[in-house]
Amino acid sequence: MKRCPKCRRRYSDDSLSFCLDDGFPLAPEPDSDPTLISPTVPAPPLTRPWAGVDSSPAQSAQSPSHWVLLAAIVLLAVMLGGGAVVFLYRINKWDSPTNGSTSTTSPATPATKPPKSVPDPTIEAVPSKTPNLTGEWNMVNTVEKTSYPLYANLRIGYRIAITQTGTEFTAEGEKLSENGRTMDAFERTPIHVTGSVDQDGVRATFVEEGLRRKSSGRFEWTTTADGNQLRGKFVSTAAKSSGSSIATRDR
Repeated sequence: MKRCPKCRRRYSDDSLSFCLDDGFPLAPEPDSDPTLISPTVPAPPLTRPWAGVDSSPAQSAQSPSHWVLLAAIVLLAVMLGGGAVVFLYRINKWDSPTNGSTSTTSPATPATKPPKSVPDPTIEAVPSKTPNLTGEWNMVNTVEKTSYPLYANLRIGYRIAITQTGTEFTAEGEKLSENGRTMDAFERTPIHVTGSVDQDGVRATFVEEGLRRKSSGRFEWTTTADGNQLRGKFVSTAAKSSGSSIATRDR
């Protein structure tokens, strides 16, 4: 006869070594006195058929604590390792020769900017040469574009007198010819010019008092090297005409 020390279940089969309910090792039990009535042993509670060897309460309580402690140790090791990597990276960055704090050249260094030239007050500035247009001029405008076909390729001659003060000038004159034909006195119309001179560039506006109506426009000339001729173009509101303009000083 054998008995389970844990659940107190008896087994008459001596070939069994472990309890069929809880797997605990069986212990031999001496035969009872035939004159004595053995106390009734209550039947053990039913257990799950798939239950294995029962773990002790101490082992169940210790397992979660063990894993929590292990996880804390691993997390601490990772944090320390990451901090060490960051620390070494910053040290290497500070020691790098490309770091802005160790650079010997700054883009804002005044030395990289060209020094400003300071004018010498003892040296007088040389004024730019401005041609003097004062005098009598013969001007010919050739119509190259116009809204009135009869004016196409028309050459109109003028005689003007220019008076220049500084870089500004005015001129008074009249129209004298068309295509080389000298006009009669009653056909001639006055012209008024106002302009300015900038070295070899001359710009002016004009108003011409025609027999029927007034017209206006502008001149853009350049002076020749000797200053005795103006070459450029004109634009007029008369029949929306434009073309070349040449004025020659009357010597």
